Amino acid sequence: MLSLRNILSALLLTILTCKLSAVSVTTRGIKNPAIYGIEFSGDTRAYYGKEENIQSISTQEYVTANFRVIELNIVTQGTALVRIYYSRPLRIGELQQAMGNGLNAAGAPGSSIIQRPLPAQVQAMADRAAGISEAVTGTEVMKEYPIATHAHTIEYRIGSRDELIELHDQLKKHWLKEPAYFEGGQIVDEADATSKEMKPRHLGGTLFKVEG
Repeated sequence: MLSLRNILSALLLTILTCKLSAVSVTTRGIKNPAIYGIEFSGDTRAYYGKEENIQSISTQEYVTANFRVIELNIVTQGTALVRIYYSRPLRIGELQQAMGNGLNAAGAPGSSIIQRPLPAQVQAMADRAAGISEAVTGTEVMKEYPIATHAHTIEYRIGSRDELIELHDQLKKHWLKEPAYFEGGQIVDEADATSKEMKPRHLGGTLFKVEG
């Protein structure tokens, strides 16, 4: 009779995907070990690229006139930039706060912007941002021409800030080849590993799936 430990080990060996919240990471999910892939919900949203072409992986968060945005950028050789972002409408007071912080950073008295009325155009932007429906926090990419330039940019929008942060964390760990525990060729938690030997992650050959 098989022991409980053997049964659990057999089950682990059949698991092809390491599920991490709403971001799935499948080692050897792509047959070509030089290529990595990121797939999103929907039939027309997927990206595949060469690991050796990556020059940087970064995140940044910023405020526009209407939205708070956090984006993940993958800079590659050549002219293409991969941008994956999450955005939501500004809440009441966020634009004023951001402007006040900017004045403080420049050495100006930031509190004065809160004490006196905003310029009419700025106040109109703040009011418009506060009135935008949360329904716009979906997955359709928003582009504003000609205000912003999106040439040579491959863009994806996702509906969860946590998913974006998690995706960045997993891409970074694989690109930096941080060690992990593997069972059946897939990453598992230390508690589930039958072997305590850690091996480096590899971005090439790995498939990342984002549910949102």
